[in-house]
Amino acid sequence: MRRFAARWLHACAPALAAVLLVGGQATPATALVPGDATATGYTRESVRAATWNMCGEAGGGTASDAGYCPWRNGVATGEYDNKGFAKFDGSGPTKKMEGVVRLIKERNLNAVMLQEVCAGSTPGKTTGKSHVDELKRLISEDPDLSSQGWSFASAGVTRPSDEYREPERRDPELIDSEGSDCRTDYLTGTLSNAIAVRGKITWRSEDDFETPVGTGLSMSSSNILCVEVEGWESHVCSTHISNFHEDTKKQRDPNNPEQADWEVPISSATAEAYYQQQLKIVEQVVMKFPSVVLGGDFNTSDQARLKPLYDLMAECDQRSYLPGDAANEHTKLTRVGEETDGNGGLTSYTMTSSKIDYLFSTGGFTGCDSRMEFGDRTNYLVSVTAQAECNRIKRNCKADADAYSDHTPVYGYTQGGPVVSWKLDGSATATSGPTTSLNGASGDGTSDWRTAEHGGALYMDGRVDEAIVAGAPAVDTSHSFTVSAWAKLDADAGTSAVLSQDGSRVSGMILFYNAGDNSWRFGLPRADADGWNIDQAVAPGAVKGQWTRLTGVYDASTGKVSLFVDGTKKAETTHTARWNASGPFVVGRDLVSGVRNAGFKGHIQRAEAFSYALRDDQVASYAGTMAAPTDKSIAMPLVEGMNSQGCHQHDGGLFGNAFGTAATLTPTLTATVRHPDPSKDVWAEFSLWDNTTSTQILSLGTPGSKSSTVKGQGAVSLTVPTLTPGHSYGWRVRTADATTNNNPVSANCHFLTPAA
Repeated sequence: MRRFAARWLHACAPALAAVLLVGGQATPATALVPGDATATGYTRESVRAATWNMCGEAGGGTASDAGYCPWRNGVATGEYDNKGFAKFDGSGPTKKMEGVVRLIKERNLNAVMLQEVCAGSTPGKTTGKSHVDELKRLISEDPDLSSQGWSFASAGVTRPSDEYREPERRDPELIDSEGSDCRTDYLTGTLSNAIAVRGKITWRSEDDFETPVGTGLSMSSSNILCVEVEGWESHVCSTHISNFHEDTKKQRDPNNPEQADWEVPISSATAEAYYQQQLKIVEQVVMKFPSVVLGGDFNTSDQARLKPLYDLMAECDQRSYLPGDAANEHTKLTRVGEETDGNGGLTSYTMTSSKIDYLFSTGGFTGCDSRMEFGDRTNYLVSVTAQAECNRIKRNCKADADAYSDHTPVYGYTQGGPVVSWKLDGSATATSGPTTSLNGASGDGTSDWRTAEHGGALYMDGRVDEAIVAGAPAVDTSHSFTVSAWAKLDADAGTSAVLSQDGSRVSGMILFYNAGDNSWRFGLPRADADGWNIDQAVAPGAVKGQWTRLTGVYDASTGKVSLFVDGTKKAETTHTARWNASGPFVVGRDLVSGVRNAGFKGHIQRAEAFSYALRDDQVASYAGTMAAPTDKSIAMPLVEGMNSQGCHQHDGGLFGNAFGTAATLTPTLTATVRHPDPSKDVWAEFSLWDNTTSTQILSLGTPGSKSSTVKGQGAVSLTVPTLTPGHSYGWRVRTADATTNNNPVSANCHFLTPAA
């Protein structure tokens, strides 16, 4: 059953389910293709995500039990129940979620996908903790995380031994109560697939796999859970696919109900059919989103089986991002060849590992890693003094401090927009960053803003005190990064630094003009030391008095330093002496031998930094192609509640049309548009159509479709004509200027109008 936590109108269902879009509007979602010069993935919000199977309620009590996983119950209290088993303090869920919080903080994550966790509470149960509730509590009590506005979603999973699924509640919020109750006195809630995000979840969907339950199969029947986050273009999805191998299932003889269950083998073909059935549902779901991050436990190390997903998206760990960084790192730790003593304690075994957890994205990644140290590598042999107690009391195997699960977390950062984007246009937000520490300020407060120049620009007269300085670094100069700015040199300019990032004695990177040979240069010093020992990409023929788009790219995986002028690569060199300049990001000067140097003489505009290396085609596109409005930049007023802008594909069923309801019958559509040239006027053209009647209301480029206008970049809007109550509408938007053809277009979005 497909479910959405959004408000929906039963009265609209027959009409909505039958409507087909016309006028060429219903284009299918497609993945971004690496190497596509028109791809706009790098303009997206970066999703810093991890996927982690926590094995929260699975496995036995001792290390020799099948499927054992640490911290299921907590620490033994020294007391025993009437069956002779040890009692625990119930700290297991807390311990596991402490690992999640640690990962979030250490890697600055904004999304976490968790499998095999408990969510909510079990009706009538008075003991135990829920993993998701513990994660909420830990985040709320952490001073670094509590103010970030985290929200959560979960979807129930059915354990294979359960004979039935719990009924779903269909209240207005569509709270999911389907799934198996979590076991033991120390756990409460529903066995679940869960997502936590730094932001407000405005919509969620769940698609069950409907694999067999109640038949004795050895793995659970799970789902794919997806959420939409306010202000994000990318949807986030978590899944757990079961791999039944050549399993067996228990079955009753229909002619002899009193007979005991008998096992029926499942052929390899049937097992693979079960697997592909689940994978097909995942594929169909992610194809509905223009941009998506998908993580989960796929229970296979055979990547060929996942080809449908590899065809749609990038998988984060298919390449290295730094020298020495391994690709395809393992994520699952398994003990094999176990031998036990008379008490069931482990006397010998071999530890093996494999990759079965994956992180995919339509937009590509800037980095990826498997935190192997967070997996359970504890030495459980009885010869270890601390583990001898494991056998005496049966339920007290002591895991190492970093052992949170038999899976390791995989985290990756998607290609997003710039870490810093200072417009430098004289406006109130000219030097605003994403955080206070990345706001810029003039050294002496005397910088001269010449707003008439090229749409508004910063003018500097060569004094280093006029430089704009952030409170923190924008990039890690030992990793891949990109910096970019528009610059116009005065006729009498000497050597001038456009932008840099301070080290202790020298800038870690410098984009500058060299007066000695009239060249633009992008350089990375070989060490944070006095003197001038630097690897430089040199582009001769700098033109003074002319606005020039400069981009410097460093790819740490190849060691290549590239300099682009107006979107074209002009020079390249190699830099292998990597080090991180931890000082502030700076516009208008550099640092050499501890002295501020090379104050810029002329105008600078739109200085930006990315935390990854843009590809050549991306630099060319970013320098010369208008960006399509992204899902995170298109909006409309909605009625309060769990609503979706619906910036994804039509499903065709009732729940697939559970889009947000507009606040009025004349909603205002808003988009953020951007031109590569800050001096150009730019606007949006809107297309609007009625899904219910197949009527086109506004078409791109026609009178009435044009929004307000901004210079360079900004938010624009259009209030649409009065719409029909209770209808479903679709819309999209493209960026436009006075001369450009084939303007980039956003994804389709949908909404409902309020009933009469």
